[in-house]
Amino acid sequence: MAKYENADSSAQCEAEMFLFNEFRKELQLDNLSYNAIVTLDSEVTIKPDVYSGDHKIIGEIHSHLGKLKPAQKHKVAADILKMLLNDKVKGKEFKKYIIVCSEEEQKQLLNEKSHLGFTRKKFGIEVRYYPLTPELKEKLKNTMKKQDMYGKGNENG
Repeated sequence: MAKYENADSSAQCEAEMFLFNEFRKELQLDNLSYNAIVTLDSEVTIKPDVYSGDHKIIGEIHSHLGKLKPAQKHKVAADILKMLLNDKVKGKEFKKYIIVCSEEEQKQLLNEKSHLGFTRKKFGIEVRYYPLTPELKEKLKNTMKKQDMYGKGNENG
């Protein structure tokens, strides 16, 4: 894994918490858990960003701006697999969400002509978009630049 001298994930964590709270407000659920450790069997656990066993809700939050790069698409695929595994092991169908702060990512995930968009739709995974505050968006943008998350030193990859 690459190390980034100026990388600071505090803006990403702050953005995730903001998105979690926006999602929780929309659903009007106070007992929604953030980063809960969910036991699947005696040796396997998962840690979804959003979880409620009582309300059968599971979700992942993506605090990323701009279009998804290949590695980020793999992360989305792994998140989808994690949510589907939860359903299979629990023997119950949970309502599944991917929560984003980027309109570009939202468009990619809603595009049913891509394998990720098609998979998302076939498994009933909803995409929720919440815009960040201007201040938080700027902090996240600066963090992503320091981590070179845009690729090759520019915002568009």
